[in-house]
Amino acid sequence: MTNLQWPIKVNSTAMIQPIDFQSDNIVGLRMTDKITEADIKPWATLLDQKSHATDKLRVYIEYEDVDAITLKAALQDLKFDVTHLGDFEKAALVSDKSWTNLPAFVANMLPNLDAKQFSPSEKEKARQWITS
Repeated sequence: MTNLQWPIKVNSTAMIQPIDFQSDNIVGLRMTDKITEADIKPWATLLDQKSHATDKLRVYIEYEDVDAITLKAALQDLKFDVTHLGDFEKAALVSDKSWTNLPAFVANMLPNLDAKQFSPSEKEKARQWITS
């Protein structure tokens, strides 16, 4: 198993950084700028590794000034989601963008996954919810 180094800076326009929750079953990420397939792959690998190491995962994602997600990135994310349908129990999405409502809506249709959308002003509430 490869240990990933954080923060992962894949290119000069996008960055995905970890948010440490001091918990093995919670993965926290802060995403900025344009998200590409190259950006998605490292954190998908991390989530895959963690899904084998713990019973159920929780994911917390802050979207900060994310301009777009490329089609290839969206497909990579979908491929990961389908492969790991039963590995997650909670997902918190923090964003002021309305397009992030769609992933939260879709996630809530998955069995045994509780997903919620939070505004940036509710960041602390989202952090408390994901750890409860």
